Amino acid sequence: DAPHVPHAWDCGFLTEERTATRLCGDLFTQGGADLPPVTESDILGTSEAFRRGMDYFSHSKHARGMLERLASTSPGTLACMHGSAWRGDGAALLRALADSLSA
Repeated sequence: DAPHVPHAWDCGFLTEERTATRLCGDLFTQGGADLPPVTESDILGTSEAFRRGMDYFSHSKHARGMLERLASTSPGTLACMHGSAWRGDGAALLRALADSLSA
């Protein structure tokens, strides 16, 4: 449901509705093995530094719209495939990612 965001054409994201948890794959990848399972600290800066170093995101002109669709579900937890899950205003963090990708 989100082709090429962040990379493969077959990307999709699931939401566990009862807890408002978005399974967000590689959107906020954080490297390292010593990360807490869940955090409320900044993960955008860490994940953007990782992304910029490897440039593994596609450069889709549709990324902002797809991220806005994900944000519209107002997730309270973003469960990352690599790194800490993040708890907070998931919609704001997804929009901040869209801004960073557009910069």
